[in-house]
Amino acid sequence: MSRWPAIVIGAVTAGVLALAGCAGGQVGTARSHAATSSGTAAARDASPPGVVDLQSSALVPFTGESVALTVQATAGQGSPQWLRLATARVAFGDGTTATVTGQCTGTPLPSPRAGLRVRHVYRRAGVVSPRVTAATLCGARTTSAALAGASVALRVLPTAPAASASWPQCSQSHVSISATSTGAGLGHVGVLFTVRNTSSASCRLNGYPELQLLGGGGHALPTTVVRAVGGAYLFPAVVPHWVALPPGAAGSFDLQYGDNPVGAAASEPYATACPAATRVAVTLPHARGQSVVPANMAPCGGQVIVSPVVPGAQWLTP
Repeated sequence: MSRWPAIVIGAVTAGVLALAGCAGGQVGTARSHAATSSGTAAARDASPPGVVDLQSSALVPFTGESVALTVQATAGQGSPQWLRLATARVAFGDGTTATVTGQCTGTPLPSPRAGLRVRHVYRRAGVVSPRVTAATLCGARTTSAALAGASVALRVLPTAPAASASWPQCSQSHVSISATSTGAGLGHVGVLFTVRNTSSASCRLNGYPELQLLGGGGHALPTTVVRAVGGAYLFPAVVPHWVALPPGAAGSFDLQYGDNPVGAAASEPYATACPAATRVAVTLPHARGQSVVPANMAPCGGQVIVSPVVPGAQWLTP
């Protein structure tokens, strides 16, 4: 995860540290916004209309780890004019809140684009939606309810328990693997691979799987496996972590491929540009051997994008 150079300026509320005036590093890829409208409190206090964004340093964080949430304001959707925030209150979606305060006067002033940043540690796994519940622009007389409502969805995954540190890494003989199609969007197709511990012994996994596409006769097809370090169109980025699998527990990884040939392949017969696979040979991270999994797919160019193995059997996108 990114490290955030910061100045401590706020209060500690519900165990979170409020930070602001951070100019370094780029925050994660997701954002949501809420816009002001005419006749609102913001208009009445002579503040310019604005749009508030909420961004997260990770869309798939793990319990016990710090997540950075950044509140920014602009003069309008798509506007290049950044507005300086005086305060922002964030509800983290787990019953806790924090208020962060920015710098409106003095020198040097941080760039208004830096926004206000607050860090939070989630203690329970699940889907949460942190939200901006109120904000004030510098120079405004009152907190504007119109500068609120921005939110972002996070899927918080459970961190492996400390006791699992002594568990061996899972081998192919520990698990069964299955594949389920999760749908498609704009030329991208998703497949969820579930890895379930069917043995009587606990084991753990960490990292990305290896795959080999197989045709109808079991022959190997051209295969290029791309690790989704920065995420993919259908699922967000997630940092590899140890995944604890006691007997009966499941982990999973997401796979995405394109079903529209591009470039020179677009002029080839579809079966040539996007050869059909009926099975996939899966090798677990740091393991030997393969598990052959029934899976009908036709990745164009033989390219598939995969996430690391994560806890649970759900698609990464909340």
